[in-house]
Amino acid sequence: MKPIYEVVSAQILLSKRREFFDLHSRVLLPVMVDYGIKPQMLLITEIGRFGRFLDIYRYEDLAQYEAITDRMIEDPRLVPYYEKVGPCIHGSIAVEIMRELPYAAEWAR
Repeated sequence: MKPIYEVVSAQILLSKRREFFDLHSRVLLPVMVDYGIKPQMLLITEIGRFGRFLDIYRYEDLAQYEAITDRMIEDPRLVPYYEKVGPCIHGSIAVEIMRELPYAAEWAR
């Protein structure tokens, strides 16, 4: 089975960028690591009207994704995190599940 990727993105209000970084690095990422989720890539835009983050997390398959995230969303540390990070975001947070293109191995890496 091929891996899947959870791609999470949103626009960050520039006035709340520092607060977002603090919450993301000191709350969200440690919670994810506690559940065995390791970031594949964490990106932030440097040019544009808004700051935009793009987080990519790798899972072995959809079953692993479901099992881990089902447990993680019940973690009591996440309710206050989302209450505090919400005002840092312009619009909403998008979560997508992606997989590699069938021919990606020939071109990537």
